[in-house]
Amino acid sequence: MDINLQSVTPPTVSSLKKPNKIKDFFSKYRKVFYIAIPVVIIGIGAVVWVMYTPKTQTTNTTNDTTTTATPQPTTVADALTGAMVDSATAAKPVTAVMIENSTDARPQSGLSQAGVVYEAIAEGGITRFMAIFQQPYPAVIGPVRSLRPYYLDWATEYDIPAVHAGGSQPALAKIGPSGLKNVDALVYGTSYFYRATDRVAPHNLYTKTDMLANLLATLKFNTAPTFKGLTRKADAPVATPTHTKIDINFGSTSYNIEYQYDATTNSYKRLNAGVASIDRNTSAQITVKNVVVLAIPVTYGTQPDGKPETIYALNGTGKAYIFIDGDAIVGTWSKASDKAPTQILDSTGAPVKFNVGNTWYEAIPAGNAVTY
Repeated sequence: MDINLQSVTPPTVSSLKKPNKIKDFFSKYRKVFYIAIPVVIIGIGAVVWVMYTPKTQTTNTTNDTTTTATPQPTTVADALTGAMVDSATAAKPVTAVMIENSTDARPQSGLSQAGVVYEAIAEGGITRFMAIFQQPYPAVIGPVRSLRPYYLDWATEYDIPAVHAGGSQPALAKIGPSGLKNVDALVYGTSYFYRATDRVAPHNLYTKTDMLANLLATLKFNTAPTFKGLTRKADAPVATPTHTKIDINFGSTSYNIEYQYDATTNSYKRLNAGVASIDRNTSAQITVKNVVVLAIPVTYGTQPDGKPETIYALNGTGKAYIFIDGDAIVGTWSKASDKAPTQILDSTGAPVKFNVGNTWYEAIPAGNAVTY
């Protein structure tokens, strides 16, 4: 039997491909990568932020050894001169002292250290000073002389003790009603005052810094000042001073005053009767930062004991000449009552601003000449 054998086509076997392990791995864990990659990116960003963000210092409140900064000292303007000082210095006592200016009393001791000085006529055309000091007082002060009512009124403006050796009858009668902190050298004697041997009485009564300080402490007058000082400004000397010489007429050649402007110090050198005013303590000429001339109505009368009396009408208003920075201001003074402070106003009615330093008030009779 014939068998018909058909040729059989063998099945086609496709060629085997080499497995891709990396692709299979990523295919298998695709979801895991979708979650992990953002997490890694966020983590890297957080590390970078921490590394480059400025660190804020914190105070360790539990550390008992923490060092604190030493506070810087503070300063305030003292009421008398406007100088910047520490608060303890500004609180030291301020005191007025009556000082003689007769020819037998010159040169006086301590005037250059006064923050404020008032000069006015006592009697017979002879002027007298009320000098206002703040502790520490000058080594020697004097000659100490007697009180007049207008000096008393100036002292009560400041509410400060007034040191004097007796006074005119009107002045002594006014002490009690005025409330003046009264310090009469004729009462307290040699424990606090002394007579110099190189001058004759009554031109030889003096006090010393420790004597005066001890007396004020004994009387409980050594308290901090309460008055308000002048309005102050910085020095501003004019470029070309035109008022370099000031002549103030008190009515007598022995008591007429001259001030000469010194541009190097922006202050005024004082002369009395054409001679330099010298402080006996220092042997130096007195210089003044602010000069104020007060033109005040003056009348003359007789005291109950028959002695002559000079009467200054301090309550009211009048002309004032202010010399500062080599310049001149013509304004007014004004005083409302015995205890009210004297106001110094410019031509517009605004308070005059003074340089830091001492101020001298020259109280001349209204109508007397002031040339500059």
